Amino acid sequence: MPVLLALDLGTTSAKAALIDLEGCTLAGASAGYPTRHTPDGGAEQNPGDWISAARTAIAGVLPADAQIAALCLTGQMQDLILERVHGPAHPAVLYTDLRAGAEVGEIRAALAADGQDWDALAGNLQDASSCAAMFRRLARTDPDATMALRGIVFGPAGHLAYVLGAGLHCDLTTASTTGLLDSRTRDWSPAIARAAGIDESLLPHLTREVGEIVGRTGDSARELLGLPAGIPIVLAPGDAGAAALGITGIGTGQDHASLGTSGWIASIRPAPQHTTLDGASHRLALGGGAELRISALLAAGAAAAWARDAYLAGASADAADELLTERAQRHGRGPTGLLVLPSLGGERFPVRDEHLRGAVLGLHASTTPADLYAATLEGVALALSHALVPADAGRVLPVVGGGADSLPWRQILADVTGRPVLRADGTDATLLGAALAGAETLGLGHRIAPLSAQGGDVVVPDPSAASAYAALRARHRQLYDVVAQLAG
Repeated sequence: MPVLLALDLGTTSAKAALIDLEGCTLAGASAGYPTRHTPDGGAEQNPGDWISAARTAIAGVLPADAQIAALCLTGQMQDLILERVHGPAHPAVLYTDLRAGAEVGEIRAALAADGQDWDALAGNLQDASSCAAMFRRLARTDPDATMALRGIVFGPAGHLAYVLGAGLHCDLTTASTTGLLDSRTRDWSPAIARAAGIDESLLPHLTREVGEIVGRTGDSARELLGLPAGIPIVLAPGDAGAAALGITGIGTGQDHASLGTSGWIASIRPAPQHTTLDGASHRLALGGGAELRISALLAAGAAAAWARDAYLAGASADAADELLTERAQRHGRGPTGLLVLPSLGGERFPVRDEHLRGAVLGLHASTTPADLYAATLEGVALALSHALVPADAGRVLPVVGGGADSLPWRQILADVTGRPVLRADGTDATLLGAALAGAETLGLGHRIAPLSAQGGDVVVPDPSAASAYAALRARHRQLYDVVAQLAG
């Protein structure tokens, strides 16, 4: 049976998986690579390390007799890689690099002089992580690196496709993170490219579908990756898009939540005809006319861990869950009577404010440490709920991340959102999404199901608790503005 070789070139490692057309992961392996950090806020990687790690990971999953239907590529987004014929002109500048702050202002001013607003044009707030600003900074600090280029790509997946001989390509999701895409036309913006000092002919071809065959492996693939020639190379969405596909599938109208160290609601929606800037959410294009909206909290699991230390004397997550279960047996499900903003140091959603700090409102003489811990988890759930469409109440909400292991927290999330909450194992969601994109692109008859369709534990909301939380939601959202005003 033919199999799909999915490869995720992430921030710290290359992960490979062999996935059959039934959706079973037959093997998985990974290999890490280093990041070079500089005192001035720089973050760089050697693209050669990506290739070496990819080869190691692939060797860990590939049997000698495998019939590979496609090599499906995804990975970290918003990196700047300057390509020449014989290799990159400079180390890859990562999305976490913060050295281009001055250039952000210069690009913004250049566009404003032409009557255009960069944030509105790109559809997202722009900062020092913009690839446009990164390029302008390099042109000033290392002009030799930006000369005599063959082209530019914006992530390891695009770089690997290039070195395999497929040419210069970029998926729409990754393109949305660069600050160079016009969110209205879904094409590279000539105005932004000019302001950044980028020759438009250097920008890669944009893939328009959820996945696209960008070429086939050639003779170099055996030396580079240990793969035979002739395998279709499918460029899947960047890692955020691929993970969403792996969790909820390709269809629109799908949401999922993450309760990792940070937290988010990711929603796949039809792309609007007229885009409007939403400063608190990231809006990324997906192929096939869809949009991925990500509304991210800086602290979710981190807030829970802090609360266990601060309120429960460093209790383990399991011990804290037992306290929550006992509390629910005594008091029932529903609001704690406290309102918590779980912001430990700045916030991204529902407001973007680097100075915002957390808050607890409603303390009483009878408030217990367990109440404070429950209210912290409740605060995270309320913050996430501001990203959901109320009309979707009743639609199952898959949740991934370490916090999803907590049954009491899933119960709180279900009651706060009014939606059944499904615990999904998101460990390999990005690889599964890349394989799904590959199978769809090749038109293969497959039964690869997203994680949300594979079953799991479902917690349903308590109607009276959900009604009580719905009445609190507006007050919780208002508290962000009040706290920001008092702290300002």
